[in-house]
Amino acid sequence: MKGKGTWKLKGLAIILILLVMVIAVFATLSGYLIDFQWFGELGFREVFFKKLFTQIKFFIPSLIVNFALFYVFMKSINAHSIKRSGAILSAQESKTRNRVFIIVSGLISVIFSIAFVTEVWYDFLIFINKTPFNIKDPIFGYDIGFYIFTLPFLNKLYGFLLGIIAFFAIITLVFNAILLVSPKQQDVGIEDGFNVRRIKSVSYKDVLSAAWKQLSFLGGIFFLLLAFGFYLRSFELLYSTNGIAFGAGYTDIRVRLPFYYVYIAVSIITAISFMISYKGKKPKLAIFGPLILVAAILLSGVVSTAVQNLIVTPNESAKEEKYIQHNIDYTNYAYGLDKVEEKEFGVAQNLVRQDIEENRVTIDNIPVNDYKPAKDIYNQIQGLKSYYQFNDIDIDRYMINGTYRQVFISSRELQSANIPKQEVGNTASWINRYLKYTHGYGVAMSPVNEVTPSGQPRLFVRDMPVTSEVNIKVERPQIYFGELTKDFVIVNTREKEFDYPASNANVETLYEGTGGIRLTLPNRIMLALTQGKMNFLLSQDINSQSKILLHREIIERVKKIAPFLAYDEDPYIVVSEGKLYWIIDAFTLSSKYPYSQSINKNTSTNYIRNSVKVIVDAYNGSVEFYVADEDDPIISTYAKVFRTMFKPLSGMPGDLKAHLRYPQTLFDIQTDIYSKYHIKDAREFYNKSDIWDISTQIYGPSSGSSESQPVESSYLIMKLPDSDKEEFILMVPYTPQGKNNMTAWFAVKNDGESYGQLKLYTFPSGKIVEGPMQVEGIISQDVAIGNAINLLQSGGNSQVIRGNMLIIPIEDSILYVEPVYLRASNASALPELKKVIVFYRNQVVMEDSLEKSLARIFPLPKEEEPNVPEKPQTPPANQPTAEADTVAELIILANDTFNQAQEAMKAGNWALYGEKINELQGILQKLNTLGAAPAQ
Repeated sequence: MKGKGTWKLKGLAIILILLVMVIAVFATLSGYLIDFQWFGELGFREVFFKKLFTQIKFFIPSLIVNFALFYVFMKSINAHSIKRSGAILSAQESKTRNRVFIIVSGLISVIFSIAFVTEVWYDFLIFINKTPFNIKDPIFGYDIGFYIFTLPFLNKLYGFLLGIIAFFAIITLVFNAILLVSPKQQDVGIEDGFNVRRIKSVSYKDVLSAAWKQLSFLGGIFFLLLAFGFYLRSFELLYSTNGIAFGAGYTDIRVRLPFYYVYIAVSIITAISFMISYKGKKPKLAIFGPLILVAAILLSGVVSTAVQNLIVTPNESAKEEKYIQHNIDYTNYAYGLDKVEEKEFGVAQNLVRQDIEENRVTIDNIPVNDYKPAKDIYNQIQGLKSYYQFNDIDIDRYMINGTYRQVFISSRELQSANIPKQEVGNTASWINRYLKYTHGYGVAMSPVNEVTPSGQPRLFVRDMPVTSEVNIKVERPQIYFGELTKDFVIVNTREKEFDYPASNANVETLYEGTGGIRLTLPNRIMLALTQGKMNFLLSQDINSQSKILLHREIIERVKKIAPFLAYDEDPYIVVSEGKLYWIIDAFTLSSKYPYSQSINKNTSTNYIRNSVKVIVDAYNGSVEFYVADEDDPIISTYAKVFRTMFKPLSGMPGDLKAHLRYPQTLFDIQTDIYSKYHIKDAREFYNKSDIWDISTQIYGPSSGSSESQPVESSYLIMKLPDSDKEEFILMVPYTPQGKNNMTAWFAVKNDGESYGQLKLYTFPSGKIVEGPMQVEGIISQDVAIGNAINLLQSGGNSQVIRGNMLIIPIEDSILYVEPVYLRASNASALPELKKVIVFYRNQVVMEDSLEKSLARIFPLPKEEEPNVPEKPQTPPANQPTAEADTVAELIILANDTFNQAQEAMKAGNWALYGEKINELQGILQKLNTLGAAPAQ
């Protein structure tokens, strides 16, 4: 009985151990299996399996090769050491050692194979699917694709092989160290009557001799690999930062490159010397190779320094000219700036009223509203509840009631941190957080050029439920996937979802979309393990129809699918056929483009293309990747690797394609690079005679302490000088380095077939065109505007904010527009548009609206002027004349003049206002003089 009880206990223990093992394995696999279903739900199982299958394909042959190498090597050093030492092993000892070699080789092979497939699988896929650039580097004559696709793979392969050699060397040292500490002699019993005869004594010399022979063989292989490594490193000269410009310079090509060939030759000779030493011939010969290599490396440094200082620096312009030209050419290739179309812009400044009317679409889309304060305004007047938030303001264009309009648009997302709390514990409950409050709701949209009487943006689309006063309709307003959707949610549960608040009761809904993973019992168990929430198993609200929506934050979502792309941090929302979609710009990057200058000092990236447009359905969560730049070899290579992921741009629905924007991130990078690399001649580039800066402006609170800041690139609807229709463009102005006059403006088209066309408009040589800072100075020095701004913020209760300076090319002239906002001093106050400043051809005006300012500069024809009777300007009967010379008369005159100035300001007559203020200053000066004089 006791034995049976023991067996039962043992059986129970085994069952418990097996159960624990099963749970552990299941927990480990749960995340993998959930990901498998998630990728399958989105239709990207190929992506999920690509890595797995490629690593398996790599792992098995890698494991076989590694095992063979390690096993054969360990057997060989064992046999070699035994032979050199004269030791004799019994059959049992040989068998034991062989087992040890098999086990050790197997373990090491598994570790090395896992490391190999983890590091190399991706680079190998890129390597075997590489697409040529059809541009060759100017030094070695290789296609650029060699540097971007092939060289990274060869470098990783080289590093891995070096690691194997180093490990072999360690094994050799350890094995022979064991022999050195073992007994120095060995008695072998041989039957000779009753005697035992000593055969051989093992000496240190024998062991060291065996070790040297093994290491000399490894040394030969190592130096052959080193020669290959120097060959690979010679290509790194094309990324040199030693010269006057990025890339290989005179010293790199004339000195360092020949020395690399010397290193290669010395390494090969050294490898041969080690092989000769392995054969037992002239072992001391192997020592000289490494010494010569070290001497060559030191000599290279000395010679390079001498040539640079004695030959290149005194004649830098001439010596580096060819290499500077390489830097100019290949930097322009890498950033797509070789396709910039340059034209001269006449700046005739001959606009008349008719030109304003003929460019009405441009005028009506000048963005006098500023997107920065618009975000706060949206949140205050359209947030409606604390748990809703407008994350940012997107700029786009729509055909609104038949007119091409530029608009601000933003999505009303659910802010999970502000979900209504549970009374106990002051935290959102499981139901509220994951089942009840599942989505955001709707968008707000406003034109960039219209405001309400209070100075806030006029809303075309607003409220909950969504209402629209234009032809933009939102029929599916729920936002389950967005920029703020950090948590998972569970939909189609017994608990209905909160849709939006209503006056009498909250409106609820059920999810009808295609997204989500079914919450079957196995899935609930796996999610409980991976998410650490037992409510997946305990909740009574989850049923067979319930689904979980995972990875709802859209940038995280697309990164999980395609981590090899870089993504713009500013996705934008689009209304298309009644539904909401997110558009995300994706980029291909490289830091291996020869001779190309990096984006900035903080990154080595020196190649970028906006090659992919990603569309994410805000309701269903579906993701589509469209190739936007078919000429980019990197995205062509990715498309070969992931054959079902990418779709042609022609397959994108037309309504969505109409909302594609050239990404501001890319344009700003190109703008910064082109400010220097528009110079195409190497000598001019060296002399830095024509480097540009991004224009600067005064932005923010109007005060003497306001600092200048770069003008932000702006989306505008306008008609380019060489175009016959208005289009959506992105533009920025340039000024010469260190100066404020404008020298050029840079633009890119966003619409239709002309999407992505880069245009540079330069001004005629010798013609001075005011830059934004010069116009800011003119505005600041204008007495009437200055006094008006002071009055707006009089008493310290309000703050005047100067908005973005807008450069508006019209015909062959330039108009400057700057909005002025007023914000009350209390913390919750919002900026409101109060005035619009317009500058044109030495004339600056400020009125309540853009139209009024334009009418001041470009007067309407008499028949179109509004028939408003002018107020009589006759002074009161008791008003003293300007010749008043008593203090009492001057005080009365000062009060009346001030009142007249106030009336002029209210009427918007700023010219009269300025005159009255000047009169007031004269009166006050005379008063001051009389007050200081001795009494009569």
